[in-house]
Amino acid sequence: MEAEDFYRVISEFDFICDDIDEIKDCLSLTKTEDHKISQAIICLEKAKKILTDLFPNIKSLTEDVREDLEEEFADMC
Repeated sequence: MEAEDFYRVISEFDFICDDIDEIKDCLSLTKTEDHKISQAIICLEKAKKILTDLFPNIKSLTEDVREDLEEEFADMC
């Protein structure tokens, strides 16, 4: 696998969270609905953090790919 494959996965989290925010802004939500959507975004952000920590440490990746990922994801922490 190439580092770009991992970058793409991580960048999708940002797009999804932005899309959810746009949907949220277009709707009239109850307090409960708003809270649930906010919780979903928090869960996605947690998943992104887990993956940005995990990807550079996957032992089966080549050293070059792990180094690229480590460098790229260091900016996100």
